[in-house]
Amino acid sequence: MLSLMLHLLSVAPTRLISRLVGHFARTRWPRFFMHPFLRWYARRYGVNLDEAEHPLEHYACFNDFFTRRLKPGLRPLDPDPNTLISPVDGAIAMHGPLDGTQAIQAKGISYSLEEFLDDPDAAQRFRGGSFLTIYLSPKDYHRIHTPLQATVQAYRYIPGRLLPVNPPSVAFFPRLFVENERLTSYLHHPQLGHVALVKVGATNVGRMHLYYHDFTSNRWASPHAHTHTFATPPSIERGGELAVFELGSTVVLLFEPHIRLRPLRLGDAIRLGQPIADAADR
Repeated sequence: MLSLMLHLLSVAPTRLISRLVGHFARTRWPRFFMHPFLRWYARRYGVNLDEAEHPLEHYACFNDFFTRRLKPGLRPLDPDPNTLISPVDGAIAMHGPLDGTQAIQAKGISYSLEEFLDDPDAAQRFRGGSFLTIYLSPKDYHRIHTPLQATVQAYRYIPGRLLPVNPPSVAFFPRLFVENERLTSYLHHPQLGHVALVKVGATNVGRMHLYYHDFTSNRWASPHAHTHTFATPPSIERGGELAVFELGSTVVLLFEPHIRLRPLRLGDAIRLGQPIADAADR
């Protein structure tokens, strides 16, 4: 049954569906409908309402609720400024070393960083490094933060399909991560080097929005693939807001060879601010 549903999604107009869902999510419905719906959603997916910045009645539409901020102080950052931290709340979906510029996705299936980033030069920077994939489920906090004090050198937008990115889908669609929509932020730290933070679109992801630049994906008039390089790179503090998923998806982090991943177990929950990697010579 699951395989049939995934096959049907593979031929469905997922971009149109996602835009319609995004439109619903941004519509301000009457309170008598919206607030019971939000309570149902929170119960259905196990959302911890105690962590939300505001009470449920504060949110006028589903998107406001989905992109909610947390109460201040709930996600303390690892105190070592030279440690890279998780940029999101989610679950460890995959991690490991890069075999040259190939990332192992699951069950021996790999994908090429050149295809994934759509940029051969950027792919070479991470040759022999490592990667970490974090899946954000419907219950999770969906703002994306910076894993290190960084300047944003550039971003690249790659339009693509909007297939689901939950674990069964990743196993079912071998080329999912090189076919789905991606929005990559290229970060740089003077000592820790370069990090690529890739936001992967999915079915019902209405939009991915950047905070450091006026760009939002998956609009009705979607832009073509492009790279924007900053003449004056914006600086973002460690743990600062980088972007947001307006409906959820997956983040993939790419590290250069001198960065060493912390021990991580597949399926484990991880929270914004927890340590994920260090410089290898430490």
